[in-house]
Amino acid sequence: MSALEVQIDRIVGPTHHFGGLGVGNLASQLNAGQASNPQAAALQGLDKMRLVASLGVPQLILPPQPRPDFHLLADLGYRGAPEETLKAVLESDPALLSAAASCSAMWTANAATVTPSCDSEHGMPVMTVANLNASLHRSIEAAATREELRALFRSGVRLHDALPGGAALRDEGAANHMRLAESTGKRGLHVFVHGDGKPAPRHHWPRQTLATGKAISRTHGLREADVFHVKQHPDAIDAGAFHNDVVAMSHHDLLIHHELAFAPESESQMLRLERRFAEISGKCLRVIRIHSEELTLTDAINTYFFNSQIVSSSNSGKPVWTILCPVQVQHHKQAHRLIQRLCADGVFQEAHFVDLGQSMDGGGGPACLRLRVPVTEHELGCICKSAWWTESLDSDLRDIINERYPHRLKLADLADAEFCYKALETQRLLSSRLGHDLAGR
Repeated sequence: MSALEVQIDRIVGPTHHFGGLGVGNLASQLNAGQASNPQAAALQGLDKMRLVASLGVPQLILPPQPRPDFHLLADLGYRGAPEETLKAVLESDPALLSAAASCSAMWTANAATVTPSCDSEHGMPVMTVANLNASLHRSIEAAATREELRALFRSGVRLHDALPGGAALRDEGAANHMRLAESTGKRGLHVFVHGDGKPAPRHHWPRQTLATGKAISRTHGLREADVFHVKQHPDAIDAGAFHNDVVAMSHHDLLIHHELAFAPESESQMLRLERRFAEISGKCLRVIRIHSEELTLTDAINTYFFNSQIVSSSNSGKPVWTILCPVQVQHHKQAHRLIQRLCADGVFQEAHFVDLGQSMDGGGGPACLRLRVPVTEHELGCICKSAWWTESLDSDLRDIINERYPHRLKLADLADAEFCYKALETQRLLSSRLGHDLAGR
């Protein structure tokens, strides 16, 4: 298998707002109730996709999931005309209205956990859709995500339903999973990061469990020797690292993490990971541990330094590693200095700073916005062609967004039935342009 990694991003929907619903997500909670700019959010996401595609990296696009989700409101007993329903929910349970209209599916790193065909005994790519059971507003994504991934990869993937519900099997997808492999992509090692178990965080509920990682590794047909279950440091969770990708990032044979990313009891697993990598590749795993003296845990979370997106391409004949950082990293003295050092040391050949202010205010950086899928050349050819980023598609999507998206939105605006009708119609237009059918949703 050659090293070919597809990036999947989703267009931010027109009902994007700051509801403060994210469990343990400090940015989400801090900005709760502030006015959002859905148009800027969608265009910022497209700007990042354009940049990734310009680097020669395969880029796919998903449409927004239909919001508000009137099926959710009906299932919870709110019936009647949409105009009456929306006003009743706003008055009696505004958090529920926020959940029904949430655009949190924009963070596609949480969509699923992925195993490439070369790692699985099934001999084909395997995906498990995340149940996202830690939060109501995210748990409603799974059914639509499954259908989208099925349409995107057609028969070229073994697609598993979300794990059964319950606190013991909370699953937030690839944001808590890392695959490490040599540059050819053959035979990867899989690191599943969980937050439950003792010692437990004092302030925030862990959003990924050990049982989840074990279930996925079994159902994906992974070799036991190639699987590593690592506990996230409870101090990191309490500081606002609600997912592992807020304190650690990886790409091929590179792992960069904060010194407080993993609990001390996981040290043996990390050492076994390095030994196993050397056994199967004949090379050393490159592990870069960032100490608090260089970047504090608080600053790492505020800047989303570790949520930078790493991509590689070989347009010029030799591999070029590029890191896409939030502009907050560029504006932070210590974080910027750290990126400059990593580039000077040859870890990255290029660094770009991307403005994702709307996503960042909701608690998601560049890496949150994409799902990575390693594929072979043959598997690449099986992917639905209408979802590939192109100049023409980008232009059409921007036209729809510029014409139909609001510049300002607050929670109370979501009770306006006329606005919600237009939002749903806009999502249908975007979905149709991307070759998806949302009829009946």
